[in-house]
Amino acid sequence: MLQVSHGPSKSFWPALCALAVGAVAAYSAVAWILQIQSISAPTSTAPVALSSNAANQTNPPVDGSAVAAALGAPKPADAEGSANSNAGNALHQWTLLGVVAGASGKGSALLAVDGQPPKAYLPGQTVAPGWVLHSVGHRLARLAPSQQDAPTVTLELPKTGN
Repeated sequence: MLQVSHGPSKSFWPALCALAVGAVAAYSAVAWILQIQSISAPTSTAPVALSSNAANQTNPPVDGSAVAAALGAPKPADAEGSANSNAGNALHQWTLLGVVAGASGKGSALLAVDGQPPKAYLPGQTVAPGWVLHSVGHRLARLAPSQQDAPTVTLELPKTGN
C-alpha cells in the first residue's frame, strides 16, 4: 500500500498570498458595486435647521441683481440708457447680466426682468409678456415685441477697463 506521511508544512507564504489576492479582488468588486449605485442614486439634500421663530415666518424675496452684484457681476445696463428704446420699456425693467454669443449668431443672454431672478434665454424665447429675445451679439442683447421682427430694445454690458 501507499503511505502518505504528513510532515511539517514547507511554507505558509503561498496560502497567505492567495488570501491577500482574494481580499483585494473582493474589495474591488464591492467598491465598483457601491460606485455604480451612487451614480444612479438621486443626490441628497442637506437638512436645514430652523428655529421656531423662523419656521413661522415667510422668506423675503431674493433680489437677483443684488446677489449678482455681490458676487462681482458688472453693473447692469438699463434699457433706458440705450440708444434704441421706446415707450414699451417703461413697462419692464431689463437687466442684462451676461451674454454668450458665437460667431454664427447663436448664443444666449442672462436677463433679469422686473427684479426677478436672472434666467438664461435663447433667441426667440419669450422674455416677458409681449417681448422676445431677438438676437445676441458681442456684449449685447436685442429685444423685440413679439408681433414685430425688428428689435426695438438694445441692452449692452458695460465695458470693463482691462
